[in-house]
Amino acid sequence: MNQEVDKKIKELEKLESEIISLGKEMHKGETFPIDLLANSVLDRSLKLIFGFTALIRNENYIAACHLVRCHLDNILRFSAAWLVENPHTFATEIIKGKQMDKIKDREGNYLRDWYLRNKMNEEFPWIENVYKETSGFIHLSDKHFFAATKLIDGKENIIELSISKKDITINDNLRIEAINGMIEITKILFSYIEGWICTKQNKET
Repeated sequence: MNQEVDKKIKELEKLESEIISLGKEMHKGETFPIDLLANSVLDRSLKLIFGFTALIRNENYIAACHLVRCHLDNILRFSAAWLVENPHTFATEIIKGKQMDKIKDREGNYLRDWYLRNKMNEEFPWIENVYKETSGFIHLSDKHFFAATKLIDGKENIIELSISKKDITINDNLRIEAINGMIEITKILFSYIEGWICTKQNKET
C-alpha cells in the first residue's frame, strides 16, 4: 500500500475523537430512548471503523468491504427514527428486538432496507450506488471472482488463479475509494447525531 492509503486510513481513524465527543455531548442531561439507540449506533460505528482499517492494513479488501455495507446499514436504520411518528417509541421497539421491517413510518410505509436506502438517496445521491456495490461483497458475486483472478493473456485466455488471505489483484485506488466511503458514511452519522443533540437541547422550541 502507498502513503496515500495510509494517510486516508489515519483520516478515518481520527474520527474516533468526534464519535466520543458527540456521545458525551448527547448524554448530558435527561436520557431518552433515542439516546440509547444512538449510543448503540455510535458504538457499532467505532467498532466497524477500526475493524475496517485493520483489514485494509492487512491487505484484506474483500473482508473490509463487508464492513462498509454494515456501516451503511447503521445509518440507514438509524435514519428511520426521523421518518416515524414517534421516534422514542420506535427506539424502544428496536431495543426490545422488534424487526424494523415490521414497523411503518408516518406515511404508512414499512421500514424495509430498500425503502430507507431510497429515502436517504434523495439527499445523498451516491447512497444507492454504494449500497448496491457493497451488497456485492456480502453475497457471492463477480467481485469475489475478480479478486481471485488475474488475466495473463487475453488472446490465449490464460488466467492466474489465487487462494490467499491477502489481496492479490486489488489496487490502492480501490482501497482509497472504500476508505472514502467509510468517511462519508460517518459524516452522515454525525449529521444525524448532531441534529438529535440540537433537538434535545432545544426541546421546548
